[in-house]
Amino acid sequence: MAARETKIWGLEHPLVYTTGLKTETQHIIDQNIELTRARRGGSVTLHNPGQLVVYFSFPLAEVEGGLERFVRILESVLAETLLSFGVDCNLSAGASGIFTPHGKIAFIGLGLKKNFIYHGVSLNIANSLADFAAINSCGLTLPMTRMADLSETIPAAGAVFTMFMKLFKERFEPVEPQEFRRGVEIQYDLQNANLGFKLGWLYFHERRYWEAHEIWEMFWHEMPPGDLRIFFHGMIQVAMAWYKIFTVPNLVGAESLLTKALEKLSVVENVILLSRQEELIKFLRMALAQVQARSGNQTDLIPPIFAFA
Repeated sequence: MAARETKIWGLEHPLVYTTGLKTETQHIIDQNIELTRARRGGSVTLHNPGQLVVYFSFPLAEVEGGLERFVRILESVLAETLLSFGVDCNLSAGASGIFTPHGKIAFIGLGLKKNFIYHGVSLNIANSLADFAAINSCGLTLPMTRMADLSETIPAAGAVFTMFMKLFKERFEPVEPQEFRRGVEIQYDLQNANLGFKLGWLYFHERRYWEAHEIWEMFWHEMPPGDLRIFFHGMIQVAMAWYKIFTVPNLVGAESLLTKALEKLSVVENVILLSRQEELIKFLRMALAQVQARSGNQTDLIPPIFAFA
């Protein structure tokens, strides 16, 4: 990161309701609440005590892939932060932020001015969820939840911010393979295949294909023979294929890896770790055809957003 240009703040707010550029009248349930206008994307949301808010002043030039990829990075970092505290969470193909089986837990609202990304994210830790009754936060009619209701202990906001910043900085600082693997070994249980798939997919989601490959391979090594191990092997090859498509261009190698990956994934169709997983297989077949033809728009090969099954 360009340290002299980048500023990041972690804080808690007194109760405040803010509107974004996409706020609609029907998103405000209680017409008597005081609203503060914010020049950011998204709809109405709130901040209140017990919720961690992270603001950015971040140079767009530091983000390869632009604002859309920065959103993916934030989603990945928020999700990994929650997983590191034992909170199960998910992505959504239809909305930014992070979700759980019990409701939405983290929010993203950004703005762009003079080539700097500003505003930021918020994460419910131990805040009052009753305050959300006044709005459809982010324009959604979903329930809201918080870490306090989903983890064995309630973490301090400072500890959550420290983990968030650790993971965020890692996205922008070079790391040696051995150091990366050591960090994963220390932080996570390599026997937990479900967790391993989620971690790898989060990195794949944000287009860090080498790291996705490394994580899936580490968990794969700890698995007994069986369909799950074959599935992971296929995803390892998928991640390396995308590494060869985007990072170190080698379309011959990508074609070989994708062919082998699809062969493996086609024989373990009983292993379902993503919702709409059949659409992922269709996407991989389309990508293989494009790579074989050495034609098409490379942006078509950016992975779609999938939630976990």
